[in-house]
Amino acid sequence: MNTTLSVEGEVIEIQSRTRLDGVTVRIKGLERRVRTDANGRFKFDAVSEGRQTLEFLKVGYQRFEQVIDVNAATPYLKIELEALPFQLKTIRVYGANRSLSQFEETTDLALDEAELQRRLGMTLANTLADETGISQRTMGRAVARPVIRGLGGDRLLILENGERTGDKSASSADHAVSIDPTTAEGVEITRGPASLIYGSSALGGVINVKSNNIPQVLPKRLDMHLTFQSESVNSGLTGTTGLTVPIGDFAGNLEWNRRLASDTQTPIGVLENTALSNVNFAGGASLIKPWGFIGAAATNYRSDYGIPGSPEGHITGVNIALNKQRYEGQMEYRFNKAMLKKVRLQTAYTRYQHQELESNGALGVEFGLLTHNVSAMAYVLENAIAGVSGEYRDHATGGFYWTPHTREFALAGFYLNQYNFDKLTLQGAIRYDIRRSEPFRPGAVVRAGTVERRDFRGLSGATAAIYHWTDKLNIGTNLMKTFRAPGIEELFSDGPHLAVYSYEVGNAELEPEIGYGAEFFVRYATDRFRLNLILFRNRIYNYLIPTNTGLKEWGSGAAGWLWIYQYTGHHVLMNGVEVKIGGEVLPKVRLDFNMSGVRGRLEPTRRPLERIPPLNGKFVISYTPTPLHLYVASRFSGGQTRLGEFEEPTDGYLIYDIGGYLNFSWWQLENMVVFEVENLLDTAYREHLSRIKAVMPEPGRNVKFLYKLNF
Repeated sequence: MNTTLSVEGEVIEIQSRTRLDGVTVRIKGLERRVRTDANGRFKFDAVSEGRQTLEFLKVGYQRFEQVIDVNAATPYLKIELEALPFQLKTIRVYGANRSLSQFEETTDLALDEAELQRRLGMTLANTLADETGISQRTMGRAVARPVIRGLGGDRLLILENGERTGDKSASSADHAVSIDPTTAEGVEITRGPASLIYGSSALGGVINVKSNNIPQVLPKRLDMHLTFQSESVNSGLTGTTGLTVPIGDFAGNLEWNRRLASDTQTPIGVLENTALSNVNFAGGASLIKPWGFIGAAATNYRSDYGIPGSPEGHITGVNIALNKQRYEGQMEYRFNKAMLKKVRLQTAYTRYQHQELESNGALGVEFGLLTHNVSAMAYVLENAIAGVSGEYRDHATGGFYWTPHTREFALAGFYLNQYNFDKLTLQGAIRYDIRRSEPFRPGAVVRAGTVERRDFRGLSGATAAIYHWTDKLNIGTNLMKTFRAPGIEELFSDGPHLAVYSYEVGNAELEPEIGYGAEFFVRYATDRFRLNLILFRNRIYNYLIPTNTGLKEWGSGAAGWLWIYQYTGHHVLMNGVEVKIGGEVLPKVRLDFNMSGVRGRLEPTRRPLERIPPLNGKFVISYTPTPLHLYVASRFSGGQTRLGEFEEPTDGYLIYDIGGYLNFSWWQLENMVVFEVENLLDTAYREHLSRIKAVMPEPGRNVKFLYKLNF
């Protein structure tokens, strides 16, 4: 009879003695693997007696193997990993489950760290745009928000350290995301059951931008960094600096960022009124102990940018002044018990103000938003999280915009669990949300209808199965049900919004969106070749979109009139595919290809859904004579002729980029230099999701330079 036993242990960093989470531990020959949890621990059940070889892998650390004899006397293993001698402490992009390391990845986007560093752009959307399945909704380079699989707005949550950003980027195309990517320490992109920890409406996924404003690890010494970035297409200059300093058991952090850009150059001329000026300052501190940490931080983000003019809106454009103050606190206490691993508490208060000014300086529209977020999560058993979250929003408008002063209350509870079998991993999550929209002065009648309190509640759920066919091949599926209550803008909007060339009217009778999503994925990876294939289908009932009514209203447009857009609900069906293939074809020569496409339609009319990105992708040839990395890339897009009722077609394009980057040490300082030429041939092309494509094409030839120094 073959006896089986458990094998367990922990993994630490050899110098700092810090427990390492997210380390992949594999039993060679048995095609079994696990990942260390937040306390650096791992465990295999039912391992056959005899000699086994364990392999330990983590990005930024030396690969390590340990041969053990599995028997009744096998000790608790303590494994030490050594950090690579050169490791830039720069922006780090993880698959979403790196912060939830005990949970197996589903279709989370695992972005290469060096690739993201090289692609660092003016906005978060520009930084991520070349990744599979991600597009940009834009009104110029300063105003861009990611779109995943054709889903944007509140169907794609953008978070800051796990909480809502507190801005209004989800509500309108002219509202910028109030995060500068050069200040981020990491980005997580989550889909599947784990996304329900953060929200009930994330059918498109969750993008969580992480910073080190509240340090969670005590540095051994003063840690400083400096980043300089420039672009020729808009004379863009960016400077970012910061430091983290240890003082006993305390760690303090300061960050400063300044970004300037002039009007954007296109192949056919200058796109007027697209200049940008950003300044960002953050400071925080935390007490770090063996049991966990507790800390607080404050940030101030100021952005002044322009929206180009259009015959449909304000002929000379609109200037926007955005100001956001954010205060946040975090606490984590580790119990390290079988039933309760740790508890994490988090809160954030955000004050956001947004003014839209006409060319003569007159105030057109003003938005004010106060947001309070709080959440508590308990990490229980081996692979489970239970938690609650709450939100309060106070939404006010001014100028020539008559949406009533309204507040929102939200409360949610959620539970996520994972079961690991021999070759099969199962995940499940459930979430229940209650949301209330309550006007301060109910009873008024506007174009949207009667202004009164609305209450919404709904259940969301997700399940995933991942089968480890071999240690190289995984297949899996995700099934989701999502719930999204209509927002204040969708319910009660009433007024001209010149920056997006429309007169906006809400609908006070709207009901929630209910979405159903299904995915099937295949992952195959060897040392020299990788393949990711994803097929997905999303069916959304009462999909809320602003719909052109075909009517006009006076609103100070070029001719004094604006199209009236009113929020309405539709049943929609979206199908799509994502493919990512890459491999080494010659020593130090690699080919990579990715492509994604999505088709959307309204049901039952089968009319195409508007603002859906066409088939697009990227092909890259890279040559890596260490420490240099050189590449040539081509970005392509098909034309979009499947159009909504008021859309215009967009032609396809093929664009070429070249570039390279270099990592090196000099005087014991870590350096990174990035050089790139985007749109090498200065081709005139247009993106279908650009709201200004009728005015000007996308940017022309752009010479980019980045230098990053750690010391």
